[in-house]
Amino acid sequence: MHVAIVGAGLVGRLLAWRLNALNQGIKITLIDQHDHNYIGTGLVAAAMVAPYTEAISTEAVTQELGVKSYLLWEQWLPELEAHTSRSISFNQKGTIVVSHAQDEPDFQRFNIKANAMIASDKMQIMNQAQLKTLEPQLADNFNHGLFFSEEGVIDNQALYPVLNQYFEQQENITLIENTKIDNINNNGTLKHFDQTFDTVFDCRGNGASEDLKDFRSVRGEVARVSAPEVSISRAVRLIHPRYPLYIAPRKNHEYIIGATQIESDDKQPVTVRSSLELLSALYSLHQGFSEAHIIDLRVGLRPTFVNNQPRIEYDNKLIRINGLYRHGYLFTPAIINDLIETLL
Repeated sequence: MHVAIVGAGLVGRLLAWRLNALNQGIKITLIDQHDHNYIGTGLVAAAMVAPYTEAISTEAVTQELGVKSYLLWEQWLPELEAHTSRSISFNQKGTIVVSHAQDEPDFQRFNIKANAMIASDKMQIMNQAQLKTLEPQLADNFNHGLFFSEEGVIDNQALYPVLNQYFEQQENITLIENTKIDNINNNGTLKHFDQTFDTVFDCRGNGASEDLKDFRSVRGEVARVSAPEVSISRAVRLIHPRYPLYIAPRKNHEYIIGATQIESDDKQPVTVRSSLELLSALYSLHQGFSEAHIIDLRVGLRPTFVNNQPRIEYDNKLIRINGLYRHGYLFTPAIINDLIETLL
């Protein structure tokens, strides 16, 4: 069996890895319009795996898919590390949700919805003393919060290079870079290739926009900072009426900060307004961020359908996987695992 995967973003990469991990002799041609050093949305993302806090502001299916993915990441990452002898951090210390006093009504609405949707053993209401035990530096500015213990953050800056190494080691995987594929048909053929594939997986994300209905891009902007004076070990969400902020910790006192969801397919650099909002909110979280160094400000375009839910479309020899919105790391393992079980 010979399959083609068009698009080597997060979905395409994980699909190639998991198909090869079946050890069924499947030959895989992984094709991308960029080279393996391209910084796409999957590398810009904070890579949070937060099934409970995300479900509160989206749909119930978010929790279902997210929990499956969380468990799969636990299983898959050690397997990938064993193949490559390289580590990929999966911070599983949970997520803390806080708000400033002026935003207490929004926090309480979030809390009420959380209690209605989330099992009591998956979340905890914390007073200031409990917050200080978990994250002492947060207790300086906040007197209570919510703690979701079964959430985490993946080091995507490590994941991509490890997958690149894995692909190089596998005889059944051929990675073809700098090759753009448009107008994919359903008969197993692709332009530039003189062969017919048994199955073609379209994982192009935003690159497939012309072939899809009800599709749009949602712009996200993030900052990465180095903050030696800050020691926050867990993901943090700051409730705010205009720009709810999330912070994903990395090693060596680095943090990924994001908040924006802009209905635009503009790839231009981060705007002054967005950067000011991000960094101002960051400073309000802990004053140690005032001395942080900005490593970079980046933009990612999230492939999204009208209902903000992912979609798998089957058409003869063509399977399209798209629309993961801002839930790439939260949804992809569950979607790929279910897809492979369906096909095989």
